[in-house]
Amino acid sequence: MREKKIGILCLQETHLTEEHENQINTLYSRRLRVINSKDRERPGSSAGVAFVLNKELTNTENIEFKEIIPGRALILKTRWHNNEELTILNIYAPNNPAEHYNFWTTIKDSEMGRNNQQIDLLLGDFNLTEDPLDRAPARMDNEAATDALRDLRETLNVHDSWRKTHPTSRLFTFYSNANSYSRLDRIYSSPSHDNSLYDWSACTSAIPTDHHMILVRYAPPNMPHIGKGRWSWPLGLVNDEKLLDKMSKIGQMTQRKIETNQQPGGFNPQSEWEDFKIKIRQEAKKTSKE
Repeated sequence: MREKKIGILCLQETHLTEEHENQINTLYSRRLRVINSKDRERPGSSAGVAFVLNKELTNTENIEFKEIIPGRALILKTRWHNNEELTILNIYAPNNPAEHYNFWTTIKDSEMGRNNQQIDLLLGDFNLTEDPLDRAPARMDNEAATDALRDLRETLNVHDSWRKTHPTSRLFTFYSNANSYSRLDRIYSSPSHDNSLYDWSACTSAIPTDHHMILVRYAPPNMPHIGKGRWSWPLGLVNDEKLLDKMSKIGQMTQRKIETNQQPGGFNPQSEWEDFKIKIRQEAKKTSKE
């Protein structure tokens, strides 16, 4: 999450027990907050959906979340820029096509669907495709299941943003042992966000899995531009004796250069000072990776 600057990570098939969830929240309490919905009968071996919030990039205060289907559908509402709300529905659909109709209908008939609650993003592992182009070899999925998903999408007013932008492209996220490819993992969004989603990509995750991770950047037009930020010295290196010794030697060399080159003209002490800062920064970065 730190390397790819992921603000909100949505996970499916987590198999997280309450004990594991508490351990993660304790170990990474400074940087992450995990919100998990588990299968109530087999939490450690079946289903599970979760949101992982990066505290360095997102607001983790005053968030709301609710289980629609335990271990299968979890909704998160968080605050964005200028207190704007962002509502995400994270789902993990059943593997069995025969269960899909009831699954999508249950979500549609839930309090969220009945009240026409505004959903900004509907995402997750859908375990079915709506377009034959999303399978190789191309084929149609179970018609009843597909129709039920489309009914839900119409109720929530979300569409396949990536497919709308890439009407003839293919981006597979799952490979099966039967030598077939499919785009099971998708992100649907409200039409109002069409101009706010960009940099779509699929990549392998750091943790081995048979699915590719879908990435997209969300930046509403009225959001201020945020650059890469300024590098800061890692607090864990403040008392690193080897690093401090290297810094001392680099500093002594810089000081000697400045003291022995006092003649006006070509020599610039400010350049030496800048070079000193660059060198100790490089040493700190090298040490932090060891």
